[in-house]
Amino acid sequence: MVERSAPWPPGTPNWVDLAADDAEAAARFYADLFGWECAHQGTRDYRVCKLDGKDVGGIGPKQPGTEHLPSRWTTYLATDQLDHTLTAVAKQQGTKLLERDVEQHGRMAIAADPNGAIFGLWQATDHIGTERSTGPGRLVWSEALSEDYETAREFYTAVFGYRAEEIGGYSRYAALYAADKPVAGTGELHPDFPAGTPPHWLPYFAVTSTDGTVDKTTASGGEIHGEPLETDFGRIAVLTDPEGARFAVIQLG
Repeated sequence: MVERSAPWPPGTPNWVDLAADDAEAAARFYADLFGWECAHQGTRDYRVCKLDGKDVGGIGPKQPGTEHLPSRWTTYLATDQLDHTLTAVAKQQGTKLLERDVEQHGRMAIAADPNGAIFGLWQATDHIGTERSTGPGRLVWSEALSEDYETAREFYTAVFGYRAEEIGGYSRYAALYAADKPVAGTGELHPDFPAGTPPHWLPYFAVTSTDGTVDKTTASGGEIHGEPLETDFGRIAVLTDPEGARFAVIQLG
């Protein structure tokens, strides 16, 4: 279990949230699935979800201007200079979708890489994002998936200064290193995904039982894509919630 009080190194996934059509129903689904306690943050229609009193993510309505997009999980990457990072995003043919201050907590932006995969940026002030990086119900990995691996790899290494280390397997894939630690990945879309699946960032949440989580997800109106897979890191499954937002779970080995 990792506890933090200082901001995460630039490029590290430091928050994750869900943009949903029905945020209340989504909060009930994930509270039942992961044991989260989700409560409104201030006067905004945004729920911060906690485990053992620690923030693990958020659930809210879609941001203005993104209502037409499918429900989705957004992975936020740490930055200590949001303006500088947005300049780099634009230089590398990415697109800024929105930017705003979040009260006293920090500054955020939503952007898309050249392939169209949406991600967030978070410059912390008094809220560093996730306070724990391992353990059941918590974000433990996130990866940018698309059909254009080369463009994605070039974009993220240029914007965040990652070191990319290719990993062999069913498709082209690279682990992305920040501060000499693997913090995220980028690779080709999995062949089990439905035809026409758009580029996206896929978050992984740790669970005590992958098969049990799959059963609970499907019983609650979600779906599984492909079959659970044994990997060197643990047993994984890719799922969608009842609104179709895609996420993965892993039973760490």
